[in-house]
Amino acid sequence: MPARRSCSFCGNEIEPGTGKMFIRKDGTVFLFCSHKCQANMLRLGRVPRWTPWTQAFRRAAGRVVTERAIVAEEAPAVGEAVLAQATIETPKGKDIPADLADLIDKRLGPDLPRGELEKFFSDFVGSDAFRTSILGWAKKKHGAKPVTRVDKAEFAAWKDSQEGRRVFKGWLDGQWAKVKGRKREKPEEEEAPAPTAKKAKKGA
Repeated sequence: MPARRSCSFCGNEIEPGTGKMFIRKDGTVFLFCSHKCQANMLRLGRVPRWTPWTQAFRRAAGRVVTERAIVAEEAPAVGEAVLAQATIETPKGKDIPADLADLIDKRLGPDLPRGELEKFFSDFVGSDAFRTSILGWAKKKHGAKPVTRVDKAEFAAWKDSQEGRRVFKGWLDGQWAKVKGRKREKPEEEEAPAPTAKKAKKGA
């Protein structure tokens, strides 16, 4: 049984007893299924993978589309896995940085009880914006090494960075909007009675 032969340009199978053969002086052999393929390759100098109606073009285009689809599907999964698995050590209780505590009290207070202040800080370090920001910041510091743990020293460096200040300010603005809304919902206090007229001086 004769071996199957395919066209050197379009890639289609050549029927037995048909087709054309072209041999160059250097010994390179080309097989063509039609005069069209021969003219496109030898006379016009076209490249198969750049010509839309060839198999080489379709294979290249399909491979690129497939690779893009795989990357698009895997990228979010990798990001979610990193967010779920990474451990971030944050200060608690009396160890909460004084500058962050002062900003929370100044913006969301004033004169917040210690328990409420700690709750606000806990909400901040539990937010997705915080985790995404500090893990991205740590990844830049570690280079290609995957980030699985962020210690308290790295947290302190992050909060003093431009990125940390930006994220914390954005979170504060969001919390302030919520607090302001709650204050508006409270009934207004009753107006104080008008001051009574001063007593007339004796002997007037």
